[in-house]
Amino acid sequence: MTFTLHQQMDSVYQYGLQVIKKHEKAILHEWHDILLHLQRTSGHSVKNMKTAIQFLTDYFFTQHDNMDDSSRNEITPSPARSIAPLEINQFFITLLENAIHKVVQKAAHHSYKDHQGIQYVFAKINEQILSHPHHNHFSIDTFLQDLVTSNQLPIEWAAIVIQKNDTFIVQKWFNRFNEDLLLENNSLKADSIFTLSERLLEQMEQDNRKKYSVLPIPHNDVTLLICIDHRETSHVVPFVTYALQIFQEGRETLHSSQEEQQWKDSVILFNEMIMRSRNFQEAVENITSGFVNYLPFERCALFSYSVNDQMGFGLYGHRLDNEAIQNITEDISNLPIIQNNLDFLSIFGKNMNYLQPIYVKDASVGFPDHYIDQFDLCSVVIAPIFTSTNNKLLGAAILDQGPGKFFKLAQETFSALIRFGQSAGEILEKYLKNHRAQHSASTLRLAPREIEVLQLMAEGASTSEAADALHLSEYTVRDYVSAIMQKMKARNRTEAVARAIREGMI
Repeated sequence: MTFTLHQQMDSVYQYGLQVIKKHEKAILHEWHDILLHLQRTSGHSVKNMKTAIQFLTDYFFTQHDNMDDSSRNEITPSPARSIAPLEINQFFITLLENAIHKVVQKAAHHSYKDHQGIQYVFAKINEQILSHPHHNHFSIDTFLQDLVTSNQLPIEWAAIVIQKNDTFIVQKWFNRFNEDLLLENNSLKADSIFTLSERLLEQMEQDNRKKYSVLPIPHNDVTLLICIDHRETSHVVPFVTYALQIFQEGRETLHSSQEEQQWKDSVILFNEMIMRSRNFQEAVENITSGFVNYLPFERCALFSYSVNDQMGFGLYGHRLDNEAIQNITEDISNLPIIQNNLDFLSIFGKNMNYLQPIYVKDASVGFPDHYIDQFDLCSVVIAPIFTSTNNKLLGAAILDQGPGKFFKLAQETFSALIRFGQSAGEILEKYLKNHRAQHSASTLRLAPREIEVLQLMAEGASTSEAADALHLSEYTVRDYVSAIMQKMKARNRTEAVARAIREGMI
């Protein structure tokens, strides 16, 4: 039986509902405090806030009053009783969501999974509200300005970024004082969204920039950049989700809208997860687990790819024998399905905006027998990990729905895989330089010249070619190669290069 994206996202939704129900008493108390504060400071907002609180109370808690203990885990709200009234204010809904995150964060045991489950529940609630035929839509500019200037969140500034060809350009940029930070500055652009984020941070005072992070959020044809205090990420995430959900077009029926939206929801959750990565290793682990957490797959193995050597190297395995994955060093020519697609990319890759996943119905057709036996492979998907700005292929994630299982790949999952691969590539490239620098100064203690020789080895240069490139004698280069192999405990040049690429040293 094929595990679908709908089932995976429904499990995230159900988990979020369970977390909310678990903290019912504390949540209701927090909401009551918010209402009291509004009564003291902003009397005209009290009625709308009461409406929002009543709606969410009914949505999450009221339906349990007549349930016995054995059925209390079945907490899916009844759609007929969950339709928001016309006068409901979505901004208040989001403030109440933020209060839930604060309550959960105070609990003794909580995880990022708890917060993402809550976030997804509110994404679905906002989708319901937007489907109401009498609801007014707002522009993204107005919403972001209201969000940033409300002083309800530790948001320093927000920006709207457009992409032209391979360049990301800041279109609008404003802070919590509603000041235009762009000031006709057309030079704020870069070749990747992560580089652009760093450039915007550099505009801030040096003492301040260290405590802020920039969260990129894809929205239709633009990308939203939200600058927040990195210590407050879990508080801001619900509002970011709200911004993504509130502007979806509601022309189709609610059911078809939900089906179409699910793969985008999974991309949002995946992006938020990998953005929490603080270094290369965390990025690798979050990417592999994210492919499984937010897509209908059971196992994921992440591989790096060397273009010059046409080799693949195991980086990490989620719900797999990680050591076995990291011991894999494979010539791509032994994987004909992958090789054929790489040959295709070498011809057309520069003209393609996104690298396409490969669905393999029967892995025995394109994978060596020892991998089929070792991992009990049946159907698999190969998702390229790449950067869209320069179509640079960094590696691939190989995914399946568990040992011995055949499955089909639905279109919505296919679409999500492309975006997952792009986001994964961007975050890996962001940390790759730092990762290489750390390893070059690691316990291996390779000298700068040894790193240069190792890089030339990876590019396939012979001893004489390396000597010419570095203006050294062949004897000196041979000494460097011997020293490298000894330090890396490698039996040959290929093994030394494989380890260097796997660990991000070159």
